[in-house]
Amino acid sequence: MKTFRANLDSGNEKLFIALLLISAILLSIAVTSAQVDALGIHFIRVQQEKVHLQMLQGTAGNPWQYRILADLLVEPVIKLSSRLGIPQPDSFSFIAFRFLQNLFILIVAGIYYRKLGLQLPAILVGLSVLAWSMSNSLYNSDLSFNVFFDVAFYMLAAILMLAEKFGWVVLLMILAAFNRETSILIPFTLVCLFRFDKARKGSFKSAAIAAAIGLIIYAIIFVGLRVYYGPQQFLTADGYYPGLGLLLLNLRRWVTWQQLLVTLGIVPLLAILAYRNWPPTLRIFFWTIVPVWVGVHFVAALVAETRLMLVPQALIFIPGALLGIRASGERAAQPSQATVA
Repeated sequence: MKTFRANLDSGNEKLFIALLLISAILLSIAVTSAQVDALGIHFIRVQQEKVHLQMLQGTAGNPWQYRILADLLVEPVIKLSSRLGIPQPDSFSFIAFRFLQNLFILIVAGIYYRKLGLQLPAILVGLSVLAWSMSNSLYNSDLSFNVFFDVAFYMLAAILMLAEKFGWVVLLMILAAFNRETSILIPFTLVCLFRFDKARKGSFKSAAIAAAIGLIIYAIIFVGLRVYYGPQQFLTADGYYPGLGLLLLNLRRWVTWQQLLVTLGIVPLLAILAYRNWPPTLRIFFWTIVPVWVGVHFVAALVAETRLMLVPQALIFIPGALLGIRASGERAAQPSQATVA
């Protein structure tokens, strides 16, 4: 038992990989089951298949139609399932795709949390919290593949930034821009990280060039999708257009705060209270992403659809809270150590 604990604390590479994979697989099975149960097979067969067909036909509406990546990726899975003679190939493929997507998110999250300096036990707790959030974020939703890809792409971008793999960040922007317009903050996060983190300023020029290229790619894809698919009927949020009316609706509705608490818990509060224990990297991510993200979504979307808040939860709040808990534990251990001495 002591050896196992020592291996956990020392960050043994093979043990880390094994436990990360096992945990990610088990949690992905649980999350996928919870999401499918919440929606129901009938809903997936009817609504999910209908929207997927509309996406392929180019008639899904604004802004859905311009978030084409997930539907382009899931269509080959559906065709393969059909060739294999799997019953209800569309529904099967959607569920299988969601499992693989959840697995991808959790593995990326584990690697990202380790990059931030968290040890294996804290990482596994973080994955459990993230799995909980993902399982309780489907209010007024379908499987929302593009939203969940957003979570993965932001954390993957953060990993690449921390490793200074600027070319890979640029390539990631191609996928991210085809997936969802919210990816626009990735280049800004890149340039801010290397501008304001004193330890990284030496690479600022390379980061700025990569960010500029990423923004150009984003702009080309953003405009290109709208030219290719043409004007689409705007899909309002319960009849509300973005603006003051939607902001007031979000602030006044009980369900907004209920769903935020159900999905995020008190993790954001714990994270903010631990702000002084965050590394500069996480602080920069917070100021680059959270104010804009929260502000835009309160003005332009139904915040009760809390899947929209999974990016700041996974990228900033969960590791921020865990870093605060670790710091509290270290401070609590100091008096006892002094007494022993």
